[in-house]
Amino acid sequence: MAEVPELPAEDMARLPASIGPWGLALRRLLRKKLALIAIVAIASFYFVGLFAPVISPKDYKTTDLPNQLQAPSLEHPLGTDRLGRDLLSRVIWSARTTTIVTVATVVAGSLVLAVGLGMLSGYVGGKVDTAIMRSGEVFASLPGLPMLILINATMRPRAVAGVDWLESHISSDALLTALREPGGGDFVFIALLGLLSTAGVVGLGAWLLAGEDRRSGTWLMPAMLATFVILILWAVQAIFATPGSADYFLIFGALALFSWVGGARVIRSQVLALRETEYVLAARAMGADTWRILGSHLLPNVSPIIIVSVSASLGAIAGTEIALSFLGVGVREAPSFGSLIFQASNPETINDYPHLLLAPALVIAALIFAFNLLGDALNDVLTPKAR
Repeated sequence: MAEVPELPAEDMARLPASIGPWGLALRRLLRKKLALIAIVAIASFYFVGLFAPVISPKDYKTTDLPNQLQAPSLEHPLGTDRLGRDLLSRVIWSARTTTIVTVATVVAGSLVLAVGLGMLSGYVGGKVDTAIMRSGEVFASLPGLPMLILINATMRPRAVAGVDWLESHISSDALLTALREPGGGDFVFIALLGLLSTAGVVGLGAWLLAGEDRRSGTWLMPAMLATFVILILWAVQAIFATPGSADYFLIFGALALFSWVGGARVIRSQVLALRETEYVLAARAMGADTWRILGSHLLPNVSPIIIVSVSASLGAIAGTEIALSFLGVGVREAPSFGSLIFQASNPETINDYPHLLLAPALVIAALIFAFNLLGDALNDVLTPKAR
């Protein structure tokens, strides 16, 4: 089980006997007022970004030249920009851009690549460990931001072509067309997805009905794979529905490519130590397969490190996305905090219309500060020995 700091004796006496280490960690986290403020701020930001099409009071693309560069008012709470566009609506849609990029990068880089490759490298070892770690060293040796700028500046035409191909094959309209007109690769894809989902339901049922001593992690693999594919499809549909989808794919793909190395190294080091512990050796001696050991014994013990590293990386990912947009190689068709700050960064604009810079700058500064507060709080709660 993951280790969490102990509560005072009088608090332990009042806790239910069935409360586990995660319950203790949650109680300790909820006692930190700064952590609660950070959680509320981050949740509010992501809520606004997720529901930007509904929350936005005006169309962020609509220009109104007679009302350009207006000061904040009841009609435009944050004022208007040089083209008369509502700044509040553009800030809300910029939050959507940051939400998509950070969530997609965390899932692809910090969870799938870092956790998967780190645990595989630490537990299997040998040539697999060597291949993964040497590949990570290659990515780590490259300068991160210049490489991201280079990739985004040179690969955009191919990214646009790839996204157009994906949209023509796996968008909701393409899948509905394949269902109505059987035949072709799209229909085969839907049929395979249906078979995979059916196998996942059967495997999950077999795992639940089996006894504790007969459960195998292999039965859960179809369910996990089907869930992963469905979640990916759902996320892709959300990106397709947002302007600048090609830029989103390119940016979070490049960020994920360079962001997994540090997390994978930390997880590998922990797994190298945990795989020699008595409970792992006992599970292996009792015939537990690799997937059961990884999922039931190793993953719960490295999960505190995963949570802390993910919370700490969110601010850096958001900052990198804003820097790319500020330099002109980020999201182009949808608003971004980087582009908003760039448009308002010249001295004349700052002197005459400071609200154009203050609105996006204060929002993103508050977000990154909240990420740092939450990361420190989670580090205190989940990894007390690191203090």
